[in-house]
Amino acid sequence: MPSPAISVVNSNQLTFHRNEYMIKEGSDSDVAYLIMSGRVEIRKGAFSQAPQRLAVLGKGEMIGEMALFDDSPRMASVIALEDTTVRVISREELKRRIGTLDPVMRGIMRIMVKRLRLMAEHAMPKQTEVNWSEWKKT
Repeated sequence: MPSPAISVVNSNQLTFHRNEYMIKEGSDSDVAYLIMSGRVEIRKGAFSQAPQRLAVLGKGEMIGEMALFDDSPRMASVIALEDTTVRVISREELKRRIGTLDPVMRGIMRIMVKRLRLMAEHAMPKQTEVNWSEWKKT
């Protein structure tokens, strides 16, 4: 079953080349990316002497979405492992789509993102590899 995010039709498409930084840890952002082709690595401490690989993601995965919900700086860096094509999802597009939801549901989503970010921040120093396939179970 395709990801519901694939239905993003009004977004721009970008290609990042191998070893190009797509997202830099600590930076501000107003976009998320849906991977259409290629693979990326999510890294914590990418500019330190001991960077940690958190995950490798590919087609159909979304990256950078948490920053669109809570305006927080990026938690990790994302580097293209090969030429990678993405669709750009802007904060404005996300807000427009979320605006169609019930206000209670919008509030629940914001709380969930905040809690997920707190959990991730506490887990990252303790664990060097996150098994993202476990998160896909529905």
